[in-house]
Amino acid sequence: MARPDFYAVLGVRRNADADEVKKAYRALARQYHPDRNPDDVEAEVRFREITEAYETLREPELRARYDRLGPLYRVDGRPPTPEDLSEMVGEALGGLFRKKKPIQGEDLRYTLRIALEEVGTGGSKVIEIRRQRRCERCHGGGADPNGGSRACAQCEGTGKAANRRIFKSTCPHCDGRGTITIKRCTDCSGVGRLEQMESLKVQIPRGVATGQKLKLKGRGNMPREEGPQGDLFVIVSVDDHPLFQRRASDLFVEVPISFQEATLGADVAVPTIDGQTTIRVPPGTEAGKVFRLAGRGLPSLQGGRKGDLHLKVQVEVPSELNDNAKTALDDFDAATGLEYHPQRQAFADLLRKRK
Repeated sequence: MARPDFYAVLGVRRNADADEVKKAYRALARQYHPDRNPDDVEAEVRFREITEAYETLREPELRARYDRLGPLYRVDGRPPTPEDLSEMVGEALGGLFRKKKPIQGEDLRYTLRIALEEVGTGGSKVIEIRRQRRCERCHGGGADPNGGSRACAQCEGTGKAANRRIFKSTCPHCDGRGTITIKRCTDCSGVGRLEQMESLKVQIPRGVATGQKLKLKGRGNMPREEGPQGDLFVIVSVDDHPLFQRRASDLFVEVPISFQEATLGADVAVPTIDGQTTIRVPPGTEAGKVFRLAGRGLPSLQGGRKGDLHLKVQVEVPSELNDNAKTALDDFDAATGLEYHPQRQAFADLLRKRK
């Protein structure tokens, strides 16, 4: 049943005389007339509201009836229906018993890039963010503190619409503030908030992964009015690593070794998330062999046992050889027959059987 306040529609005081009402109507009618706003649906609706308000307030008898009935007033002159009365009472009682929820500042998001090593150690990082903070000069109101506001003429500074005799609603002209801004605050240009850079320390938990959110409560934007600040959500992005591949809390590394190391065995230096260690590659190690170092992976975000480090050896075959190396390789091949290569021996036997 929400109906507009005719005085607010025309922008006049409740005690405005007939000349003031007529002057306000003419100015608004020129602005929103359909001929000046073709194909503008909003202007057309606004023009109808202006005309309806003027037709009521220009006639003393209709105006007195409107002042008496308020939201129950009907332009067609019919008395209010039981549904109108029920809805009005419901709205009023709902407004009386419903606690106004304070406006909260907006939440902010920040993407924080970290190295894989920082997942293992955790720690803290300082980030720079832009936050909206309430203007200290105007305290969020937007008006210059030196005479930048005046009492709303529609509600006489109460913030309540006065066209209801029993229950009063929020004044639509000042949006319930009770004041109208006539001069903007010079610090915030009337916005009520200022954007500022701020340094914040973010704690990085051990075991964090890409896509996880770290919530910093109350570190988002401040609202213009009194109310809770928004939150800051830090989205973690873990950089790719040139050595490690990560799967949950396990780490995987491909370790290149030479043919000689794979054949004769060797002690090979390998990386760990916090440095390096040495593994023993036994003689005759084949390409693709995986060595697992238990507990040398990453910590879990939930705590408990750390993941494992998986080291997959790859035998590197030289792509080019000099003459001396080729001669040495030929000598090696001549010295090692099929008896030293059981897989090649088995393969050759199978080929012979097919003939």
